Amino acid sequence: MSDIISSQSDAIQLLSLRERKKQLVQTTIAETALRLFQQQGYEQTSIQDIAEAVMMSTRTFFRHFASKEEVLFGPTKATLTEGVHFLQHAAPIETPRTALKATLEYMANRYQQQRESFLIRYRVAVQTPSIASFYVYALLEGETTMSHALYTRLENTANQEEIDALVAIYMAAFRLALIAWLEHEAQQDLLSLLRKQLDIFSSLFRHI
Repeated sequence: MSDIISSQSDAIQLLSLRERKKQLVQTTIAETALRLFQQQGYEQTSIQDIAEAVMMSTRTFFRHFASKEEVLFGPTKATLTEGVHFLQHAAPIETPRTALKATLEYMANRYQQQRESFLIRYRVAVQTPSIASFYVYALLEGETTMSHALYTRLENTANQEEIDALVAIYMAAFRLALIAWLEHEAQQDLLSLLRKQLDIFSSLFRHI
């Protein structure tokens, strides 16, 4: 029995080691890519350039990232995924507004914890016309998933169209706060900017 337990423990440790190595490689690729994007420009930097800079083949690069866009926008999408998971499992659910506010505040904290990473990515994005619009889209594409998560969390008792509209409003407030934060070199408190935008939206929609 002890041999089985020991074997299982070894397997878990091996898996953990492999995962840590994978994360280390991905971090190295991403940091190198961002440096090259800043030095050479996003469009002027090829996947071959990135692969050569980290001394790997392009085939190995593609084992970790599907494209340059994934390197650039991956953390944004990951934060949205984390936000949806928080909404599904941890957000207070007294009202839809309470749940969304808590979720966006959670996401704002995640952005602030990775301030430098997001700031560099934003600078690269806005300096590259061909991908600038994709940056905004990356902030929007989680709306449908978030609406579905909230509707499901409410046990399908709410009106789906109303939930969709509410999520769109809250995500718009989050987007405006985030862009203002990034445009000011992420020096301000993102949570405060978010709460200010939510207050503005709340005041506006009371008069509609």
